[in-house]
Amino acid sequence: MNGNPSPPGSLWPLPKFWTKSSSIVSISAKESFSYKTTVNDCEVLNRALKRYSWEFLFRNLSVTPGNHLPILSTVEVEISNGSENQCDAYPQLVKDLEYEAYNLTISKDATEGRARIVAKTVWGAIRGLETFSQLIWTNGESNQHFVNETVITDYPRFPHRGLMIDSARHFLPVSIIEQVLEAMSYNKMNVLHWHIVDDQSFPFVSATFPELSKKGAYLPELIYEPSDVKHLIDFARDRGIRVVLEFDTPGHTQGFGKAFPNLITPCFGDGVSPGTANYPIHAAYEIFNPMDENTYTFMTEFLTEIVKNVSKDQYVHLGMDEVYYACWQSSPVIAEFMRNNSFTEMKEVQQYYTERVLENIKNIGGHPIIWHDPIEFGVVPDKDVIVQVWKGNDTDPWEPYMERVLKGGYQVLLSSCWYLNYINYGESWKKYYECDPILPNITIEEANLVLGGEAALWAEYVDATNILPRLFPFVGAVAERLWSPANSSTTADAKHRLDEHRCRLLWRGVPAQPIYNGYCHMTEKYGILPRVEYSYGNTISVTFLLLFMASAVAIIH
Repeated sequence: MNGNPSPPGSLWPLPKFWTKSSSIVSISAKESFSYKTTVNDCEVLNRALKRYSWEFLFRNLSVTPGNHLPILSTVEVEISNGSENQCDAYPQLVKDLEYEAYNLTISKDATEGRARIVAKTVWGAIRGLETFSQLIWTNGESNQHFVNETVITDYPRFPHRGLMIDSARHFLPVSIIEQVLEAMSYNKMNVLHWHIVDDQSFPFVSATFPELSKKGAYLPELIYEPSDVKHLIDFARDRGIRVVLEFDTPGHTQGFGKAFPNLITPCFGDGVSPGTANYPIHAAYEIFNPMDENTYTFMTEFLTEIVKNVSKDQYVHLGMDEVYYACWQSSPVIAEFMRNNSFTEMKEVQQYYTERVLENIKNIGGHPIIWHDPIEFGVVPDKDVIVQVWKGNDTDPWEPYMERVLKGGYQVLLSSCWYLNYINYGESWKKYYECDPILPNITIEEANLVLGGEAALWAEYVDATNILPRLFPFVGAVAERLWSPANSSTTADAKHRLDEHRCRLLWRGVPAQPIYNGYCHMTEKYGILPRVEYSYGNTISVTFLLLFMASAVAIIH
């Protein structure tokens, strides 16, 4: 097999600067191991230290210090900028990459090992703890655990490293989303883009418009109460992860229409009667009605709730994708609306709706992210809108879509080459790993507009039974591309490290798929972690223990 095998304690994703040594220290026994920090009033950090406890690192194995080796018993964690450590805040989009930077040093003298993590913010400290946890290794033949002398200076390549999940096509239980967030943190990802509603269902419970979920959810129990959303946002915060909620309009809005049908445009399928279909061109009602002022009043009230009372992030994703014009084109009422406004092209109707909604969200203090479709159709939003590029395939390359948005002067997120919902036989992770958001022919100014990107997992064929192995370890390929320096590893070398990381994920209880033949020694020996203890006082049973029993019987890697 090509590539250089990864030694034990190899990291995923790779750090910016890493000085390694063959000199090692041994981890002390449980009774002596501890973390030490000078910021004990930082609850986010305290909960992180609890997560990276002995139970997490070693699963309460009886660890024996190595003979005749210096012993590491204390890990010091320091947040250097006490006035700006974010302990009382939620993570936000910050373009200064020092926001998640950390330095990690592991050294020794004749008898004692020392480990120190220094960061400017609590988010950097959390990233450093994850790195420390990955550096620990065992030879698999004893209860001794080791870590090499190490000096790491690290910070991400991009400030936005996300994953989009879809809970509208299939409902995802809160416990499953918790497991997704936990595994994201093992890959240093920092944004959960939650596509929470769509045509198929509306599980989000709105305090302002409770009818939306009452009439739009699949079942009364398949909903996200305000307490559920708050819990997941707080759960993500503890792992340095932002939660960006998406409410897609003017398309993908049948979920809204189940409670408020007047929001949806009547189509004229027979050319005369409103509310008539012309299959397969359009249904009887499609797309938000851009002519009705009630549409904008509703959206302002709904988004005010999201911005003011629900989201802790400065950004809300407004969708704006797949606005198919067929219904609007069938309508004589839309035609009259266009004449009254001196519109000559249908894209001007879309522009009208887009501008109104974007202006409204800014007026209530929110910042918008949209899919790139409006740009493609000639709509010209303000330059402070973040644009996410999603189109592109083997016959329709994504690069021209990305380039057009950059040429327009917009800040950009890339998703086109990271659609994880497409199933492929073989080593599909490689194409994710080899896709880079920085195009070779763009200017430095345009490169600076690239904020990062997101993997996307649409849920037509995904639910709680298969979401975790569909995501992991493949999303790790995207995570390293967005965290690590460009060209920091060949794909051949990355294959070995990702295989090791997959074993690490299994050890931590994540049912990650294999990427090639082999086995995971510690998981074969001790099995998959059966339960996960989280910091809010609730114990979450790992549902995949039953769901994936067949694959767990023969975990080979």
